[in-house]
Amino acid sequence: MLAIGPVLVVAATIGLMYSVATTALGGWLPGVVAAAAVGLAPLLWSQFSLAPSTLYPLPFVAAWLLSIAFLVRTGRLWWAGVAGASLGAGLYMSLPAVVMMPCYVALTVIVGWPSRAISRPAWLVFLGSFSIVAIPYLVSWMMRPEEFRDMVNAHHLYDANRFNVLQGTREVTSWVGLTARSEVFWDYLNPAFLFVTGRVLAWPLVVLLPVGIYYAIVRETTIVGRLALAGYIAAPLAACLTAEPPTASRIIWIVPFAAMLSAVAVAHFRRPRPAGAPA
Repeated sequence: MLAIGPVLVVAATIGLMYSVATTALGGWLPGVVAAAAVGLAPLLWSQFSLAPSTLYPLPFVAAWLLSIAFLVRTGRLWWAGVAGASLGAGLYMSLPAVVMMPCYVALTVIVGWPSRAISRPAWLVFLGSFSIVAIPYLVSWMMRPEEFRDMVNAHHLYDANRFNVLQGTREVTSWVGLTARSEVFWDYLNPAFLFVTGRVLAWPLVVLLPVGIYYAIVRETTIVGRLALAGYIAAPLAACLTAEPPTASRIIWIVPFAAMLSAVAVAHFRRPRPAGAPA
């Protein structure tokens, strides 16, 4: 019997990404492209069968992007609250989310603050709502140090039996540790892994992704479009902490951002260029 939970998660992610692209980029075509890029991702369907729990954070990532798009469009503070709460709730969905959700909070600030499209009260609401939702999770780990230690050892981050958190952080961020992890990080972003050996993304994105990345760097003015690029690059962050060879299931985070970058490519394709503008 087909479990209803994973079905709802996949359907919600596809629907939310359609809304993100149409809201941030305008028109139905970018939305269709974003939804199709998610729906056709081979990794999404392999995880649907093998480990559906890895998919559970994706709707929260999509809800965050959609809330930021609405926040920029309307300026209403409650969208900032929804964005922060979505990332805070996403913490509870999987262990890698403990790394990725705070990362997305940081990326939102890094990308959004210079544009001044988001007001200072909205920033306070965004950060406050994330903190309020996330604090119980942090407290629960502090009250169960033995489970935290077992989790660190199970994922081979460092030897938690020998080192405390500060010492373990130094071990991970040593020259040797950073070198090993940086190699794994870039291996995850290797197109050969994403499209061939890892079977992460759908083949049409081989064309759309480079175009979307180019436009996101050179021409994209929307905060969500730039967040898509930042999120795409940051997708291997949690996976590379183990310094183990790339495993496709650990890069599920890249799917919504690759979908959004594909939508950016299509959105720019169909926009008329001013006379004399460079290609």
